[in-house]
Amino acid sequence: MLNFERSSLNKKLTIISLLSTGTALLFVFIAFAVTSVLNHRKDEGMQLSSFAGVIGANSVDALLFKNRKQAQATLSALKAKEEISDAILYDRNGRPFARYLPPGDLEQEDEEVSSLDIDEESLSALNAKNSTFWSTRMRLYRSIPAANQQVGVVMIEANLTNMWLDVLKSMSVIAVAMCCSLAVALLLASRFKGSIADPVTKLINAAQRVSASQNYSLRIQHERTDELGTLIDSFNDMLAQIEGRGTALTNHRDELERQVSVRTEQLEKAKNAAEAASRAKSAFLATMSHEIRTPMNGVLGMTEMLLGTPLNEAQRNFTKLVKRSGEHLLVIINDILDFSKIEAGKLSVEYINFNLWDMLDDINTVYTPQAQAKGIALDFAIANDIPIAICGDPNRLRQVMANLLGNAIKFTDHGNILAKVQVVSEDPQSVTLRFEVHDTGIGVSREARTRIFEAFSQADSSTTRQYGGTGLGLAISKQLVELMGGKIGVDNALSQGSIFWFTVPFDKRRVDPDEPGAALHTIEGLRVLIVDEEQSSREEMEQQLAAWRVRTHSVASAMDAVDRLLAAARAGTPYEVAIIDMHLQRTSGLALAAGIKADPATRATRILLLSSDRLAADPVQRREAGVAYQMIRPVRAGDLFECLATRQRAPLSAPGGIIAPPPSAPQPSQRPRLRKVLLAEDNPVNVEVATAMLDSLGLDVHCVSNGEEAVKAARSGEYDIVLMDCQMPVMDGFAATAEIRRQEHQNSRSRSLPIIAITANALQGDREACLAAGMDDYLSKPFTQQQLGAVIGRWVVLPMPATVHHDDDPTYAAPAPTVPPTAPAPSQAASAPVADRDVINRHALENIRALSSDRGGALVQKVVEAFVDDTPQQLQALRRAIAAFDAGNLRKTAHSLKSSSANVGAETLAHLCKEMETLGRTETTEGASSILTDMELEFQAVRNSLSAILEKEH
Repeated sequence: MLNFERSSLNKKLTIISLLSTGTALLFVFIAFAVTSVLNHRKDEGMQLSSFAGVIGANSVDALLFKNRKQAQATLSALKAKEEISDAILYDRNGRPFARYLPPGDLEQEDEEVSSLDIDEESLSALNAKNSTFWSTRMRLYRSIPAANQQVGVVMIEANLTNMWLDVLKSMSVIAVAMCCSLAVALLLASRFKGSIADPVTKLINAAQRVSASQNYSLRIQHERTDELGTLIDSFNDMLAQIEGRGTALTNHRDELERQVSVRTEQLEKAKNAAEAASRAKSAFLATMSHEIRTPMNGVLGMTEMLLGTPLNEAQRNFTKLVKRSGEHLLVIINDILDFSKIEAGKLSVEYINFNLWDMLDDINTVYTPQAQAKGIALDFAIANDIPIAICGDPNRLRQVMANLLGNAIKFTDHGNILAKVQVVSEDPQSVTLRFEVHDTGIGVSREARTRIFEAFSQADSSTTRQYGGTGLGLAISKQLVELMGGKIGVDNALSQGSIFWFTVPFDKRRVDPDEPGAALHTIEGLRVLIVDEEQSSREEMEQQLAAWRVRTHSVASAMDAVDRLLAAARAGTPYEVAIIDMHLQRTSGLALAAGIKADPATRATRILLLSSDRLAADPVQRREAGVAYQMIRPVRAGDLFECLATRQRAPLSAPGGIIAPPPSAPQPSQRPRLRKVLLAEDNPVNVEVATAMLDSLGLDVHCVSNGEEAVKAARSGEYDIVLMDCQMPVMDGFAATAEIRRQEHQNSRSRSLPIIAITANALQGDREACLAAGMDDYLSKPFTQQQLGAVIGRWVVLPMPATVHHDDDPTYAAPAPTVPPTAPAPSQAASAPVADRDVINRHALENIRALSSDRGGALVQKVVEAFVDDTPQQLQALRRAIAAFDAGNLRKTAHSLKSSSANVGAETLAHLCKEMETLGRTETTEGASSILTDMELEFQAVRNSLSAILEKEH
């Protein structure tokens, strides 16, 4: 095939001439051909129309009197037109009446003619159908009117073969004329193209000779005065300038080579010095990280253990102050280390599946008490359409949110703080979320916005003196957001304060159920039970699941749900998933979930909780009840598919917020074996801290002080897990781990011993170095008991929950019985005497007591005292909200009191709080006063009952 770009100039000129002339002639030819055909067809159509009019007018009497001979004679007049190939006369009913065929046409004589619809629309459709442009035949249907009525239809068909022959003859003549015109055009083009191609060829040859010989004295002679002559003159001038500069460039080149050699030597020395400084800085940071975090681990760890012992009020306050100061110091250390990573270009993010709602709930749990302690309202406005499971870096996202919320609380003295999360854009593969933190604090001036995201910078100098801080939080947040592919900024609020915002794109690691054939095998055949009192909701859910070929059944009450689950379990076909509505009449969905998980026969069923409000159950309550997912109505099909398709993992953890069911409880005749932990640590303070934490988790701990002893102890095979410090005498943690793995490989052990690195280093690459050495997990000092339990829980099953923390709010709900009891009516609950009913469900207190084997009684007393001291303030807050008609604060306060009441087993009081919370959700306070009176009476009974229980135990 001819390549136009690589063709010579002569060929290009020829091609251009040929294409331009040929294209113009081709369009003329096409226009002539189309016009000829249209004119001929138009003439034929007019002739047929005339014949049809004449035939129709002459056939009126024959049709009226049904005289077929006369009609046939009328049609015979068409013999005068040779092109007529067929003609049919139809009566008023559309039946053939008479027909004309040209002599000798035997093919159509035996052809049967069908009836015809003779209305105007049918005739128009037939005429349009038989008017094809390229057809060799033309057929015309025309109605025959008489006395304002239609008496028949005449059809005439003409053979257009002669017409097409005439058209082809004309087109042949035109084609011959076009070819002659094209040949003349090419002849003229070849005559004149040399005047353009020859000068260009001279320029090319001259440029090639100059390039080959480096002789810039060459010139091109010409006598042209057009643009090509100007081009040749410019080429000659360029050669003259190059020739003049050649000598100067030679001199400059020699000088430049000398300077380059000097500068290269200087840069090499500077490079070596910078690399040495960078290595020294990295070593210094690693050393400082280890040296600072090691004593901090002892300070924070032992303070955490101290807070778990009986202390008087002053001692507890002093200890909490020490702990808060240590945590603040640790935050500063982390900021400095992160900033050092930014400077070194080693700050990175990871991409894992996580549950965004649970992470936001955790942030709410951490920062709401801080805001309340300062007298500030902290609210979260999370859009219901955000995905449940997304892929990103939850730790970095939490760090950015923590920086923004911490700054909002620090710089706000009164008013409120609002954290908003909403979807900016979404497609089947990704979703972009916008996070906003609104506050009513001091705001940010226009001048300060340009530098507020720079390191060691705050809004102004007075801010630094008044509020303190390193000024690194926003700089680090900006780097993290940009690493995650987003943007961050600040705006002024409309009335007072500021709005910090950032957007981050996330990967949606879920299957889109609307996509054809989207991996439905992952849930096909799944057995699902739907528990919802609303029939329309059940039917809608059943239709959605049926589209995914999921086997579903539905019930309208908690009692029926328990019966159906037990029956299916006994039959050997248990339900794998139960989708439960949170708001049931006789009990809550949370209590039903706890009852299902409490029964060994139904414990394996995964629980999905449906609610119209994200705050209907907090994460702790959901975990205690065994809920795998809480989904917000209206439920997105993709999120429902993700929850059903996600399988449980062991032990006790899974990505995306899926909580695996707890292991089966041991039989009464069996005693669970204590998990044995080997602790390799040389620092005595860290040994004490880790030992105390592991003991409180119900683990059997054995300590060694160096890596060599750890290798010998691991060789015995008695331990379930190893906590390995990375820096120890004799043999460090890396060498010890390598030796343990070598021995396992040599002995062909089928199971590797889980080894968790515990190190005070927190720089980029430390985690990777530990994993590369053969360790299974990584924990940075200082760590809390929760963090330690969470890491260990990923590798061995803990004998007790690893989420207990001495400073946590007592939000552990008591497990519900298999069939949730019906709460008494509010009026009955408030007025019933204590002797006639159980005011306190003792299972809740026993659940709290079981959280600690050695100080469970003290923990119960602490929870009860906190409840008794805090509830009167909550009741007063409810009364103020009712007086101010503040439905929002009414809902929040009632929700908080509901959770704390359920934790101590005050189920009736919790039910009253739920009613109060429902009023707040409906944006009304009508009827709240009577409920509050019942709550105050019930609280008196609860307080007396709790006091009696504690006095009896002591």
